[in-house]
Amino acid sequence: MSNKSDLVSIIRKTQTTVSIILFFVVMLFCWQVTDYKLSEIQISYWGSDQMEYGWLWNSILILLSISIFFNNIIFIKDHIRLEYKTVPYICFSIVAICLFFVGFYNLEDRPMHNIFAFAYFFIYPLSIFIMAYLNREKLLYKEWFTHLIFSIIMITLPLAILVFFDGFGIPEIIHSLVVCVWNIHVAFKRFDITLPTIK
Repeated sequence: MSNKSDLVSIIRKTQTTVSIILFFVVMLFCWQVTDYKLSEIQISYWGSDQMEYGWLWNSILILLSISIFFNNIIFIKDHIRLEYKTVPYICFSIVAICLFFVGFYNLEDRPMHNIFAFAYFFIYPLSIFIMAYLNREKLLYKEWFTHLIFSIIMITLPLAILVFFDGFGIPEIIHSLVVCVWNIHVAFKRFDITLPTIK
């Protein structure tokens, strides 16, 4: 691997890790200062105009959207077993754009905020599934299965938990956790080496 590729890889891993850590630090901070019950609200309340630190929550969402955009796009670009890349490029770009506008439009900007929030929630797991499905003949079975499981958990677990609470807060946090784990997975796992295909 060239020095340039090594540098890009280091920057990618660093920015992904730092942005995810900052996201959860800000999440904990907002939870403490607002004193909202997560079981009764959607976490977007932390970014409303009525909140003193609403700008902080919205800013971290925008930062995270930029981070996952570069992480996901570079992952697709460098993955030698992804033969069909155009559709995943488009899907993951839409995901990042949706999250960006979730932070850009707060709750006072309904219905724009809700449209982008719901789109982000459903399109992210769908994007992972589409990427794995399109390239199922080239991916190693273990990797294909890993992406499939992530996509299923990302959508089904939050929806399953939603029935137990009045608000979206806890399902949204679970969705965010799965998103962050998947991003760490694809940022640190090597996909630029050639291995025999095992089905």
